[in-house]
Amino acid sequence: MSLPRLLLITSNWPPPGKTVRHNAELLQAAGVSVDVFAHRGHNPFNYLAAWTTLRPRLHPGRYDVVHAQEALDVLLTLPKRVPVVLSVGRLRFGVRFLARRADAVVVPSEEIGRGLGALGARTTLFVIPPDANEQARTARLLEVYRCVQPSQS
Repeated sequence: MSLPRLLLITSNWPPPGKTVRHNAELLQAAGVSVDVFAHRGHNPFNYLAAWTTLRPRLHPGRYDVVHAQEALDVLLTLPKRVPVVLSVGRLRFGVRFLARRADAVVVPSEEIGRGLGALGARTTLFVIPPDANEQARTARLLEVYRCVQPSQS
């Protein structure tokens, strides 16, 4: 399977947060085609504006995987056209509901994974500890992205 065409969505704007930017650079260095969609988030009007801007670009011909950096960013991918990965750093109201809409969820610890509870048969949970070195983190993210991509027949 080839490397995925990836869209990272973040509400850390302007510009994308240091962590998102650094992950994008690591994935690009590994050969992944990465775009970052950064929006203002924080209120319903900003999410609606972001959804309206993103919708025409969000299709399988352009991206193989979308990685939402925050639970509310999953809303921008609905209705879902491309497999979605969600990063969950901490448990907040509504996170479980939104995590069930993702194809895979990345958490920093088993404890947070257990806190999410049963996500359903379609959602796979992956643990990537925050202290993982860059090479291990990048390899694990590539594994996550490959896991959610539809098989190329």
